[in-house]
Amino acid sequence: MEFVDKIRENPAFKKIEKFIPAIAFLGGFGWDSFTLGQKVDNLDLLTLFAYYMGALILVTLLSAKLEHPEGWTQERIAQLKQQQAEREKIQSNSKLKTVVNQANSKLNFIAKKVGLDSNEIPENAIVIQHRFLDRTWSDLWRQRFAWAVQFCFGGLFSALVVCYFKSSGSFASFLLVILLAILLVGNEFLQKKYESFAVSLAFFCLLGTMFLNFAIPHLVHHIGFIWFLLSTLISFGLCAFIWKISHRPKSILVAPGIISAVLILAYILNWVPPVPLVVQQKIICQNFNKKNYSCDVDSPTFLQKMGLKSPSVHRENSKAVYFAVSIYAPAKLETEVSHLWYRQDDSGNYQLTDNIPTAINGGRLEGYRLYSYKRNPPAGKYLVEVAYKGGAVIGSSKFEIFDSASEKGFVRDSLR
Repeated sequence: MEFVDKIRENPAFKKIEKFIPAIAFLGGFGWDSFTLGQKVDNLDLLTLFAYYMGALILVTLLSAKLEHPEGWTQERIAQLKQQQAEREKIQSNSKLKTVVNQANSKLNFIAKKVGLDSNEIPENAIVIQHRFLDRTWSDLWRQRFAWAVQFCFGGLFSALVVCYFKSSGSFASFLLVILLAILLVGNEFLQKKYESFAVSLAFFCLLGTMFLNFAIPHLVHHIGFIWFLLSTLISFGLCAFIWKISHRPKSILVAPGIISAVLILAYILNWVPPVPLVVQQKIICQNFNKKNYSCDVDSPTFLQKMGLKSPSVHRENSKAVYFAVSIYAPAKLETEVSHLWYRQDDSGNYQLTDNIPTAINGGRLEGYRLYSYKRNPPAGKYLVEVAYKGGAVIGSSKFEIFDSASEKGFVRDSLR
């Protein structure tokens, strides 16, 4: 540690040190965006699991508390008994007995005056068993633990913001992503706060539920409320276990309990994105080929290429309009998604016209391909949402149908 302290005392390093949190934040978030944003493999899950287990160990260490400052351990009693035995041997010498007794009396009197323990074992001594967590960490070690907790929480926040953002397809579910993003940025300034066991435990509960909700589907190959509930119970259960061995007051569990209840309510209201499902590609087209998932797409204008204008479908002879999509899902994951077709009415509101469910099986890194269509839909503005069955929206697309030929013609596109 002396080598590290010397480096930190260097003037050049002190100037750079101010920017280290920002560099670490941008570097970690950028890496997660390029890796987790494209696919999730076993190494990614193991890395996140390592962050989670590291946070579990560190929060447990921060829970340490000297339960009985006035307590007498078995070791302390045995040591004092040995000292008493040695004094008795000395006192057996009649010449020294009087001198030793007088000295002990004076020492005990002075010790009591200044608030120190005497050399005698009190009759009402509280005998405690030595436990690893029955201790008080020094300020230096608490700072080290807090820094390590901040590092583990930062790794989890960075990855979860990317994963939940990719699966967020509605404003309601995007609110949770915004909250995680705010906490991701705030994590860079909370190192001192993490020295508090209560604060660290609350954050651990939130991150635990979010992480397990993302990881469990990769193991059980299913998603749904029962698995989210299991994620919440496991996360809160671990918090309760840490609280139990720490012998802290029950009030410590209030924050984790509220967080767990709010997350369950948010899931019921479809505010939690259905991770790990991610929409990879969307196409609105006609003349669809089911063999290679290719179709005719209106040649896009400059504004459409920039994403500043909704796609269009110019069709003649009342052809069917197709909505094709590829969805990333972990290997072997089986679930059901729905295509919700809406049409804009005269008042400008979108009214649901069709709900088309489709079963999917994960496995392709490019995404599981599926499509739906409407025969001879009337011209107008449409919205199609891709949603987990009865749950949150994964992705959506607005477009407009015209009963006329396209001036720029068509291009052939396909789901990759």
